[in-house]
Amino acid sequence: MSKVLVQFKLFMFFLVCASVSVMAQSTDKKVADADRYFKIRNYEAALPLYIEAIESGVNDPIVYYRTAVSYENANNINEQIKSIPYFEKALAAGSDQLPTEVYFDLADAYMKDEKVEKAIETYGKYKEKVRGNSSDLKKAERALEIADNALAMMSSPKDIQIYNFGSVVNSEYTEYNPVVSADESVMAFTALRPNTGKTRSSDKFIEQIYISYNTSGVWSQPKPVSVSSDYNVGTAGLSADGQRMLIFIGGSADPGNIYSIDKSGDSWSNPVTMGRNINSRSLETTASITPDGKTIYFASDRPGGYGGLDIYKATLGDDGEWGTPVNLGPKVNSKYNEDAPFIHPDQWTLFFTSDGHNTMGGRDIFVTRLFNEEWTAPENMGYPINTTANDNYFTLTADGRKGYFSSDRKGGAGGQDIYSIDMPEEEANIPLTMVKGKIVNGETGEAMPTKIYIIDVESGKKLDFVYQPDPKTGNYLIILPPAKNYDMIIESEGFLPYTLNINVPGQTYFYELYQKILLNTIKQFDVVVGQQVEVKNAFYDTHEAAVTDVRKTHEAALVKNDSIDIYDLMNDLIAADDQAGIDYLVSLINMKNPVDDVSFDEGSITEAASRVYYYDESDESKFEQKKVDGKTIFSLPTFYVTEEAKKQKNMNKDRATTYDQALLNKKIKIYFDVAKSELKNSYYEELNGVLKTLEKHPELGIQISGYASAEGDKEFNRQLSNERAIAVLDYINRKGIVRRRIIARGQGVTKDENGSKEESRRVEVQFVDLNEHGRVVSQ
Repeated sequence: MSKVLVQFKLFMFFLVCASVSVMAQSTDKKVADADRYFKIRNYEAALPLYIEAIESGVNDPIVYYRTAVSYENANNINEQIKSIPYFEKALAAGSDQLPTEVYFDLADAYMKDEKVEKAIETYGKYKEKVRGNSSDLKKAERALEIADNALAMMSSPKDIQIYNFGSVVNSEYTEYNPVVSADESVMAFTALRPNTGKTRSSDKFIEQIYISYNTSGVWSQPKPVSVSSDYNVGTAGLSADGQRMLIFIGGSADPGNIYSIDKSGDSWSNPVTMGRNINSRSLETTASITPDGKTIYFASDRPGGYGGLDIYKATLGDDGEWGTPVNLGPKVNSKYNEDAPFIHPDQWTLFFTSDGHNTMGGRDIFVTRLFNEEWTAPENMGYPINTTANDNYFTLTADGRKGYFSSDRKGGAGGQDIYSIDMPEEEANIPLTMVKGKIVNGETGEAMPTKIYIIDVESGKKLDFVYQPDPKTGNYLIILPPAKNYDMIIESEGFLPYTLNINVPGQTYFYELYQKILLNTIKQFDVVVGQQVEVKNAFYDTHEAAVTDVRKTHEAALVKNDSIDIYDLMNDLIAADDQAGIDYLVSLINMKNPVDDVSFDEGSITEAASRVYYYDESDESKFEQKKVDGKTIFSLPTFYVTEEAKKQKNMNKDRATTYDQALLNKKIKIYFDVAKSELKNSYYEELNGVLKTLEKHPELGIQISGYASAEGDKEFNRQLSNERAIAVLDYINRKGIVRRRIIARGQGVTKDENGSKEESRRVEVQFVDLNEHGRVVSQ
């Protein structure tokens, strides 16, 4: 071998050694840098460095282990389960160099990946390793108990479809605690979003409340709810009508409390504390209020509980303050955490979240029911509602057909996502009545400040909560149990209180009543003399066809929510030549949700009636005294809408008259002096004759028409003509003819053919049939 060749080979050898040394130094530096990040728990920065080191050839059990732990601490469960192969490699490369906790961590990762049998095996290994440590042994035994629960529930899954809300709501970050109104018209949720740096610059992420609205089964793009607070805010609960939201606000002096904000149109009020009995120096996280507003369920870790967070119950006192909270007891509350209570509108079904009881992993959703003033043993909602991940914050619609919750299960977009489910038929269709309505001024079409009280007619039991329709829209929602008769006492600004009777049938399924109330003032020549209440009801009857209609409404919502792949379904129907199925699917696609678009003008499910109350007939002796909310309300006589609708519908059928029809063509003209409005004595005798006719024929009334001159100031002449008509009206009224039997008309400028100035100063009196004008003499 030549000397030159030997020198060349030696050079190449030293070059390779140098390169390997440089690479080794580089890899060592990456591991060292990763270790520094790992020790300060900056796993996000440590992870890519560990990955690069492993790809460079590092085969170190500690590096594998720390890579796995870095994955394990990711926010997304899809990333967390990537820890599994690195835990496995760490154990294979040198288990004696690893902490015993590696077995527990690997088993946890198997659980999140729903590899339950592997998890049980690995928890068993951990248990063997920690037999001398009582606290770790208990931890292992609890983990094995949970894994056994998971294996049992996953072996017999419920036939339930789970729907991810998709990108409209869910993002790569975290969305959780969806709170939904009883009619599914509004959903609010908490979202964890990157801090833009405008506020709380030290926080990497901040919590915000977002809200979405449901139109015919399609949810709108969520928008943030502006809450006046210097701290993180989140959803805690929502009233059944969606008008009051309970929110969580974290503070600097305490862990966090519950506040309320009220809706007005698209705006929300400033937060108001729930009071000293609900909030404490401890942590209060979530809450749920019954539809009548009298009872609240909330979660707190205050002293005296059974574990971490416990669920408490408080009732509203006569003073409007919440009473002393009562712990729901050891049957509901465990030594672990119970959170996110949701009391269904039926007021005896309570859902909550717990990492205790027979959870199958992480937090699970449970249900308990109130029987004979006792709560039943909590029941796990089962797989696939619950999984081996965290499943929580469950809420159920009033009809029991749809549930909403959040979960960080596999396959989500990131962090926690919001999901919905269709409840099994045997568990759905709760027999409640949802009254959804709107109260507006019939003249302006605008809402008015209004309060609604509900009384159980048979028992006389008052519901102390005051229902307050949205002040901007007039919308309200009330949920009532079946087979009862209720009075709705309504106070609207500018009108006397009035009462509507609602007879809720004894149905065995969910019943929906849509209601529109229009209020009008009754004027006679600019003077308010009464008010008209017009009620239109659209509802599902209790026969079988109604059940089909309700079911069809929900099926239409599924189609519009993309819960059903309509294209595949349509192709299947076409291939099967199923024309009936095709027609039904098309009807679902085109169907409008009655909650959003009720037609009150036609259809067999609609009833309409109006009632006119005249103040001269409504002295205090004729008012009904209603004792509600610690006070007495004097209400106009009760309006029985259903009975009145039938009566008014048949009012003119086969009606016999007792008067001569020629009376309707008779006109009496009364003239006034120039610029005067005093009634002359010479007309008394003729008007007294009118009175005698009215006394003889109670179905008759009179129409008083005032005319104005076309000369001079138009407004002055109009006012003068009204004053002249009022003079005639007052004479008739003082003689005992109530204003119900008087129709006042301002005819405006006189258009007289012969141009007589006297004709421009006249008032005409004419007989009318009250029934043809919708007036009823006696009520």
